[in-house]
Amino acid sequence: MSVQNGFLALLTQGGAYGSQLQSEFLCRAAHRRQLNPGQVYSTLDRMIDQGLVASAGATDDGLPLYELTPAGRDAAAAWLSHGPVDSRPDWDEMQDQVLIAASLDGRKALAIVDDYRAAFEEKIRYLRHEADSRALLAANRAAELGAKAAIEWLDEVAAMLRAHPTALVKPRSPERPRRGRKPAAESAADPAPAPAPRD
Repeated sequence: MSVQNGFLALLTQGGAYGSQLQSEFLCRAAHRRQLNPGQVYSTLDRMIDQGLVASAGATDDGLPLYELTPAGRDAAAAWLSHGPVDSRPDWDEMQDQVLIAASLDGRKALAIVDDYRAAFEEKIRYLRHEADSRALLAANRAAELGAKAAIEWLDEVAAMLRAHPTALVKPRSPERPRRGRKPAAESAADPAPAPAPRD
């Protein structure tokens, strides 16, 4: 869900096309190495089905643009205002949410940081209960160390944002990514690939 929510957050800056969202997401959530183009467009298709985004026309060269619907704006605002909704915070989703939110507004991102910190502290309290086996005790200890590392990272991010609220803020890149979903008319006009020669 963090990719979908990240796209919603990025669309608060205005309409965008698929490869642009892909590029912006990877630039802001710098811990991610890649985002599959197929995942980008399947996510956008799902968001259309859910009524979160709608068509916003096309670029000059025909790439389809997407924009937030009212429901999408509400979902984006909710994701950009608080951290995890349950007591099982996820490391990767935490980084996505904190870094993307901070890239849009460092001051508002502090609330998300605080929510994640509280969630990881609660997780540590839960993990310290008596385990009924050594294996579970060892697993709980590993999870506790991971939660402590997350809190340490969150504290560093919070200190940076309090000292420099715009440290991670990024305007939308003016550079155009090379790839994008082809216009429907162009895709339909593409000839079918030639069959492979037989031996």
